Amino acid sequence: MNLIKSFKCSIAILLLASIFACNSNDVPDVGDMEIEGRGEITDQTLIVSYTTAEIDDILDDTGDPLIGALTPAYEIDLYKVVYKTVDVKGENLTTASGLVVVPKNVGAPSGIASYLHGTTLKKTDVPSNLSSESRIGIIYASINGLVMALPDYLGLGDSPGFHPYVHAPSEASATIDMLRATKHLCASINIDLNEKLLLFGYSQGGHATMATHKEIEENYATEFTVTASAPLAGPYDMSGYQADVFMVDEEYSYPYYLPYVLLSYNYAYDLYDSPSEFLAAPYDQTIPPLFDGTNTGNVVNDAMPTLANDIIIPSVLNDFRYNYSHPLRKVLRENDLYDWTPKAPTFICHCEGDDQVKYENALVAYNTFITNGATDVRFANKGNLNHNDCVAPCLLETLNFFSEFLN
Repeated sequence: MNLIKSFKCSIAILLLASIFACNSNDVPDVGDMEIEGRGEITDQTLIVSYTTAEIDDILDDTGDPLIGALTPAYEIDLYKVVYKTVDVKGENLTTASGLVVVPKNVGAPSGIASYLHGTTLKKTDVPSNLSSESRIGIIYASINGLVMALPDYLGLGDSPGFHPYVHAPSEASATIDMLRATKHLCASINIDLNEKLLLFGYSQGGHATMATHKEIEENYATEFTVTASAPLAGPYDMSGYQADVFMVDEEYSYPYYLPYVLLSYNYAYDLYDSPSEFLAAPYDQTIPPLFDGTNTGNVVNDAMPTLANDIIIPSVLNDFRYNYSHPLRKVLRENDLYDWTPKAPTFICHCEGDDQVKYENALVAYNTFITNGATDVRFANKGNLNHNDCVAPCLLETLNFFSEFLN
């Protein structure tokens, strides 16, 4: 499968959101709710090992000549881990899974990097099951000698329940606990780690990267120090530019993102008692069962009307459009991830031709960071490429960016 094709990731955006985050004094941050046992491994399995020759074949199979031209320096081991983390409310322990890629014969790894994956609906289409995005872990571990941590997120992989899609608090908590689990695994196999920590991800993963970077610097600075991060093509201005995507009556190439977000918000924040309170008939009956973790997004797309927002009860849609105090608008504002000040060097990459995540998300984040006084924020516009075609250029430039911090 072509690497770029693997990143359907994204319109993740449509209306996205989460709670906890920026402005509410009423809602505690995940970091305020420490629960004993977070990050402990309940199961770890060596899935497969690759030689450099086998990695060469994997890079060639991506179909991208730039990626195929890369030369792996290290053999690697791939481990699946299941670990303890907090649930969507941040109140109780649950489990999540992820992939850890460990370079071999490297002496000491050059650091830990966490790659955060993009949109998936099917529970098995995750890094710990060697999804196509697991190749990102293979590339970075084999070339830079990094230990790669790739969380599956809550509700995906071996994690029970519904996936809280583009939900910043659980993206951050699942990633932070995955980093803890990665340290435990490395200790168990006698791998010495230094303190370098790199974060990156594309589309929903860009959103998750920003959420994790912010959460670590604001609530976990005594445990982790972000060396550098690279949020790529993510939806950071969800109450602004991305809410506009939801409000216009236009066709979308991936219409299933809209019900995914709506059902996820309702799961995370209890906005409505039933989908029938916000989804119009017959979609209130036909759409929710498709989000049971066994279907692909195309299955939901085939069940959608021509205009995605036709699945919403008209009065609910109008209220959202014109009522600034609408509960969903509140959630969106609370989950904006552009108005803070990253301390660690941050590389924002996007393509102005992005057809799924608005390019303005990157501009708003970059400009606000600079205005807020961030001292090392970099920006790259990779041109008039669509969302899928923007993947490889951003990932390759991130590889160069990270190399600055690994010498």
